[in-house]
Amino acid sequence: MTLHFFLTTAIILSMSLNIILLFRLRKKRKQLLNYSSQLQKFRDLSTKLRDIVVQREETFYKNLHELSIGFLKNVKKSYLITFDGEYGQVVSALGDTSAKEKKVRKIDLPYSAERVYLVEKDKLSAIFEPSLDTSVPSGNSSNKILVTDIHIGGELKGKLLIERDEPFVSDEIDTIKSLSGFLTSFMATHSYVTSQGKFQKDMILTIIRILEYHDPYTKGHSKNVANLASLLAEKLGLSDELIRKTYWAALVHDIGKIVIPSTILNKEGKLTIEEFEIIKKHPVYGHDFLSTSADLRELARYVYHHHERWDGKGYPSGLSGEDIPLISRIITVADAWDAMRSSRPYRKGLSKEDALKELIEHSGVQFDPNIVRTFVKLIREHLID
Repeated sequence: MTLHFFLTTAIILSMSLNIILLFRLRKKRKQLLNYSSQLQKFRDLSTKLRDIVVQREETFYKNLHELSIGFLKNVKKSYLITFDGEYGQVVSALGDTSAKEKKVRKIDLPYSAERVYLVEKDKLSAIFEPSLDTSVPSGNSSNKILVTDIHIGGELKGKLLIERDEPFVSDEIDTIKSLSGFLTSFMATHSYVTSQGKFQKDMILTIIRILEYHDPYTKGHSKNVANLASLLAEKLGLSDELIRKTYWAALVHDIGKIVIPSTILNKEGKLTIEEFEIIKKHPVYGHDFLSTSADLRELARYVYHHHERWDGKGYPSGLSGEDIPLISRIITVADAWDAMRSSRPYRKGLSKEDALKELIEHSGVQFDPNIVRTFVKLIREHLID
């Protein structure tokens, strides 16, 4: 009886220890899977850096915000704030659209020497009321907001606020601390790209205004073509970066006309063969101008080929079909449409119906047929006049 009792007890203890060990192994496995998942999220985040820093500001902040929140579970509300000097703005709000674009001041927000820290909701209620629920007692840890401060060049440039019902545990806070370095890199890179882009935009628009002064009949043409081309690029399913490149290449497609004599550009009668040959050089001139800048060399290539034809009878290189860069083919259609619809010294602009007929008639000859089909869809959808 005693031996049986001891054997039974030993078996029960052994089973209990095995169960405890099994639970510990499962817990360890769960932790390893969680670490692996978080590591993969960081990898995904870093690979997306190149793509999202060139997006429009609103899209950039929304995507960055969503990627950041993906590291935590059950987030109730979250706000991304950016600062310019002492004033800031909510640029992305998840779970609370009422706070979007709300203006804030740095001095009205809590601050800590730590990059990531917890604060009581009531310290934010003056700004986010009624979007933050302050009814939970302040002694409860679930009444805290997780704050991440983003510093660029020693200056506070952003804050990420995260709210949820359950408390934040130390592992999650450590993850967000690691994430804050990524946020800083993203925002610093985007800020640089944006400032560089603004400078280039101002310079290019100045040159466009000079062109319009030189050739008054093209006033508004470059902007029209840029808007049409970017709309086409979007409809064709191109990436944000390619849509942006399409817009800029289209905006400067006629930049080479600056060196064409105004007597030829503004001639009211028909051009002679010699004069037309001079006009045909403007893509080459535009390419030469833009190629002097390393940042604009890709755009220069699209400008160079925007008068090629699908059948190979265009200029300056006589390329045909898909050998012509896609963005150049898009600009060709947008350029032709705006030129047909606009009045010139030697003719009146075509009606929408006549211009559409010309476009379809030259599809597969002068124009890429797929791009013409897409352009026609935009017209049918009343997105183009």
